[in-house]
Amino acid sequence: MRFLLLSSLVLLTGACTNSYKTLRTTAGDPLCVAKFRPVFQSQLYKAQAVVTGHRLSGLLLIKSMEDSTTRVVFSAETGFKFFDFSFGGRDGFKVVYIMKKLDKKVVVDALRNDFDLLFQSWVEPGKGMVKKGEPGLYHMFSKGSKTAYYITDSTCSKLLHSELGSSRKKLVEAYSVNTNGNIPDSMFIQHYNFDFTITLKKLER
Repeated sequence: MRFLLLSSLVLLTGACTNSYKTLRTTAGDPLCVAKFRPVFQSQLYKAQAVVTGHRLSGLLLIKSMEDSTTRVVFSAETGFKFFDFSFGGRDGFKVVYIMKKLDKKVVVDALRNDFDLLFQSWVEPGKGMVKKGEPGLYHMFSKGSKTAYYITDSTCSKLLHSELGSSRKKLVEAYSVNTNGNIPDSMFIQHYNFDFTITLKKLER
């Protein structure tokens, strides 16, 4: 029920254009959002995804490896893999495996950006700025033509949600629910430039 409400809210807010035109530069530390960075060891999630008309459901594993990389593996409950990605380390990002139907640059780039947004890979010293808007503070980190926005309350004590966009248009919105420190219990990702959503619910093992 919670994610039905969130997804309805996301779809309504995503309909707006020029999402960032009312933001105003303000004083603040953009790196304050680093305290919200999720910490994954070996977490398993029940996953549902809609990717360009393909409906996928199964299990998504996020695991920190000994070589300092983070593996993200999405597979059916029968064991068939949809994709297997590696983040961080010397290569930065690597496609270990992806099924043929998903093996398109736009899909791979979108998935990479989604998890980089959730992992806060965009958050780096000396590259951020803070702007004020609704519903709070926008902590902004840019790479190329895209910007990651981490939206907090006015005191940076709570992460409300995250977005990926240009200077004018929202491309992705991501919500996470944490009840146990920095390990998300649930995550929801909505794209606005094509048909793509991901819903994750942590499983206890």
